[in-house]
Amino acid sequence: MNENEEQEIRTPGTPVYPNNPDIVWDLNGYPMNAKYPPDIEKYGDDYHGYPSDEHETILYNFAVQLYDLRFSYKGKNYYALSEKDYVALCDDHFTEEYEIYPNANAFIENFKIDGRPLIDLIDELEDVEPV
Repeated sequence: MNENEEQEIRTPGTPVYPNNPDIVWDLNGYPMNAKYPPDIEKYGDDYHGYPSDEHETILYNFAVQLYDLRFSYKGKNYYALSEKDYVALCDDHFTEEYEIYPNANAFIENFKIDGRPLIDLIDELEDVEPV
């Protein structure tokens, strides 16, 4: 078990957010994506253990750190608002929400472009940025 400055106990493997059991505390007391875990041994630590900047941005910055997300696919821009309670496909100002998902991993797996889920398109995306 680990404690932060606020004496919060961070038990490895327990969820960080109540609505997202896939984001858990790791052995060092940091949040990690248990469904899509990093692999430092295979990929090194340049991208937090992910194979590319795009993977790190989507599977770590967006899903774990709750950054909003901006990316392009075949010249079309997409935006996702990330909150503790939900994720929403939204407009470029992050004000109008079009589709709601319970969490980032659900968005990654269920948001489809051209009939393909985002998780299968990561290597084909352009301009992937945390916002």
